[in-house]
Amino acid sequence: DLPDNDFMIVALDLLSGLAEGIEEKIEPLVAQSNILELLYQCVQDRMPEVRQSSFALIGDLTKACFEHCRQHIPHFIPILGQNLNPDHISVCNNATWAIGEISMKLGSDMQVYVPVLLPQLVHIVNRPNTPKTLLENTAITVGRLGLVCHAEVAPYLNQFIRPWCTALRNIRDNEEKDSAFRGICAMISANPQGVVNDFIFFCDAVASWVQPPPDLKEMFGKILHGFKDQIGKDNWARFSEQFPLPLRERLSSHYGL
Repeated sequence: DLPDNDFMIVALDLLSGLAEGIEEKIEPLVAQSNILELLYQCVQDRMPEVRQSSFALIGDLTKACFEHCRQHIPHFIPILGQNLNPDHISVCNNATWAIGEISMKLGSDMQVYVPVLLPQLVHIVNRPNTPKTLLENTAITVGRLGLVCHAEVAPYLNQFIRPWCTALRNIRDNEEKDSAFRGICAMISANPQGVVNDFIFFCDAVASWVQPPPDLKEMFGKILHGFKDQIGKDNWARFSEQFPLPLRERLSSHYGL
C-alpha cells in the first residue's frame, strides 16, 4: 500500500513540535527508535508537503540531539541542497533553515558542502521578489555558513552583501540574527574588499540592532572604524554625508563615528 501522506505530515509535524517543546529531553526517545532512517525516506518523498515537514524535523532534531543526527548529515545535506528551489517556497524555506541549524552544530566540517550549497543560497538572496521570510531565512543561513566556514564563504561576499544587509536590517534582535551577523563580521575580516562598494548597506544593517551583545558591538565598531581609518577622515566625512540623518546619528551615538 502507498503511504498515507496526510498521516505522515501530521506525524512529522507532531515530532517537530515535540523536539521543539522538550528539546534535549527527546534524546532517549530518538536513541531508542529508527526515526532518522525513516526520516531519510520522508525527505525523498515526491509530495512537497511531506518534504517540507521532513526538513523542519531535521532542523528541530539537529537543535535538540545533534549527536544522533551527525552520522546521517552526509545523506541529508545533498537532499537539502536539491530542494533549494524558491519555486516551492515552503519546502525551500525549511531546507534553508535546516542547513543553517546543521551549520551551527557541524562547524568547520561544513566546508565540504559550501561549493554545493552556497551558489544556490546566493541565488535565492539575489532573486527578485523572493518572499520576505525566505529571504530572511536564507540570509541568516548564509551568515551562519560564513560563521563556521568564513575562509570558504568570504571570497563571495561581494555577490551577496547588499541584499543580505537589506534582508536582515528589518528583523528583530534574536539568536539567529546574532549568529548571522557574527558570520558577516568574520567574512568581512577575511575579505574587507568584498564589502567596500556596499559599505553603506552594512552601516545601515549594523544600525538596525537595538541592543547588540557587547562583544558583537565591539566587532561592529572595529569594522566601522577600520573602514573610516582606511579611507581617511575627509573621505569618511564625504561618505557619511550621504547617510540619512537617523543613520548618521545612530552611528555617532553608538560607535563614536
